Amino acid sequence: MTDQAALVEPGPELRAEERIRYARQLALPEIGAIGQRRLRRARVLVVGAGGLGSPVLTALAGAGVGTIGIVDDDVVDVGNLHRQTIHAGSAPGTAKTASVGAAIRELNPLVQVEEIPQRLTAENAAALLDGYDIVVDGADTFATHAAVTAAAERRGIPVVWGSALGMDGQVTIFEPYARGGVGLGDLYPSLPADQPGGACQVVGILGPVCGAVGAVMAAETIKLIVGVGRSLRGRMLILDALDQTWREVEIRPQSARE
Repeated sequence: MTDQAALVEPGPELRAEERIRYARQLALPEIGAIGQRRLRRARVLVVGAGGLGSPVLTALAGAGVGTIGIVDDDVVDVGNLHRQTIHAGSAPGTAKTASVGAAIRELNPLVQVEEIPQRLTAENAAALLDGYDIVVDGADTFATHAAVTAAAERRGIPVVWGSALGMDGQVTIFEPYARGGVGLGDLYPSLPADQPGGACQVVGILGPVCGAVGAVMAAETIKLIVGVGRSLRGRMLILDALDQTWREVEIRPQSARE
């Protein structure tokens, strides 16, 4: 069962080295050679190389997504490595985009990495999203979330969105309203204010929560690219790691509530 068509057309036939590397994934009837060719042709922009970006980037690179762009203006900090595990081999002070680039090339040299050492803002979001098929938003501020979803809505591409704080996490998909999707404004009619220094610094965060949420984000991204399964469009998964439960809530367009 699937609720939408594949996001990306298949690329050329797989090479021998790809068939070897992705053999276990090719064995999945939901993926197969056609799905793998879609993944190789896909261009995914990941916003944020932190706690959520780490598992997302590792999973997408391992799965064979052909081009991965990474937007982040921060540097590696030892105090973040408990959850930002993709940077474990990089020296403190290294630009996160450079750290990610090195990690992905070591994990899968068949993947192309586009390093964008900038902060995504409302002013540059449209330019940064240009040429990508899908955006994965693992940013840590609502201002960035708003800029990402607004730019993606204008470009007509989906956003796989996640958040993690304390012992809790959330995952959903924002898609253009023209395709019957919902946006950030439907989840947050009044955008919360960002906390100085970041919410994680104030509240704290359990590293495995990021891993769990990031894994779901990566799986949803792959499903959208290949066109399989039921996506999280119009619904959100909420993780309570203390109870170790996931629950689902519906997200409806604001107009449907009025």
